[in-house]
Amino acid sequence: MVGRKKKTRRSKTSLGNHQRGWLWGKHAVLETLRARRWIPFEVNVCADLIDEQTLDEAQSLCHQSQIEFKILEQDDLQQVVNARDHQGLAARMPEFPFTTFDGLLEQLSENPYLLILDRIQDPYNFGSILRSADLFGVDGVIISNREQAGVSSHVARSSVGAVNYLNICQIESLADAAQRLSTAGIRLIAATEKGEHSPAELNMQQNLALVLGNEGAGISQSLLEQCDDKCAIPQSGHVDSLNAAVAAGILCYEVHRQRNKA
Repeated sequence: MVGRKKKTRRSKTSLGNHQRGWLWGKHAVLETLRARRWIPFEVNVCADLIDEQTLDEAQSLCHQSQIEFKILEQDDLQQVVNARDHQGLAARMPEFPFTTFDGLLEQLSENPYLLILDRIQDPYNFGSILRSADLFGVDGVIISNREQAGVSSHVARSSVGAVNYLNICQIESLADAAQRLSTAGIRLIAATEKGEHSPAELNMQQNLALVLGNEGAGISQSLLEQCDDKCAIPQSGHVDSLNAAVAAGILCYEVHRQRNKA
């Protein structure tokens, strides 16, 4: 029988106040519960809005991770998350568990493939980039703790749960991180309109970190100077630039294509 589960003690530091502290939507919440990495404080469901299979899975996953599980009426759930698109499932979240830079380096594969994101401020773009990163096998994502969207409920939802399967590292200086990656034998390739090569012309099969910048300002000069190569995505239309998330998807696919040639 569906009911209330015993509340366990967790860190009281939440993802944010009010709406920002809540993650909602069937896919985003279920993927978070399945990954058992970013553990919610509590999960609220509206049984009238979700199917029995989803309800049973959510309850079972909450039980496994000792997460408080509540059944609410539709109006009550909407009031809690202050959103109409909750799809009958919402979770109150702690702060996201970022990976340390040293921890990221320790977990790299034999042929590492990283993303460095410089000041991606739109949470939907950031989430979409993370979705592509997970889909195309990125080992880790490095962001700054300044002028950069953090991992919020908006980011988690737009990533469709991909935030739970990526090593995301938040650090003070991207330029310092780039220098350490270079020392570790990882080649840095910047995506910039000033690039002289297309992505297909560069060797993406080597140990690699792709660097993408802010849509307006691009990659900061201090970080750009650390890069070994620069590439530009060929364009033939009337609009003179690509959305950062679209550009990231194209670049991540190109790396995947080169690394998975028959």
